Amino acid sequence: MGGGAEWDNRMMDNLKNFDLSSPEVKQQFDQIGLTPEEVISKIMANPDVALAFQNPRIQAAIMDCSQNPLSIAKYQNDKEVMDVFNKISELFPGVSGPP
Repeated sequence: MGGGAEWDNRMMDNLKNFDLSSPEVKQQFDQIGLTPEEVISKIMANPDVALAFQNPRIQAAIMDCSQNPLSIAKYQNDKEVMDVFNKISELFPGVSGPP
């Protein structure tokens, strides 16, 4: 995905909505075995996922499911959201649950 440093900054701005210091978020990163920066790099390397992260509706769904994994049930019939979740799960094989 183009944009270089500007894109990185926008991605980091989007992630400011996540409390990266919360125990739940730390546990998710530990489970993946990557730092937040490494996760961002993997996401940005996939143009489809990186583009989806710019969509406020997708951001809200990801935040919702990150805070409460059972919330994924709300999105099971939302093809756009589930497509993004599936692509994210392909980027991080072996990780269970929503992003």
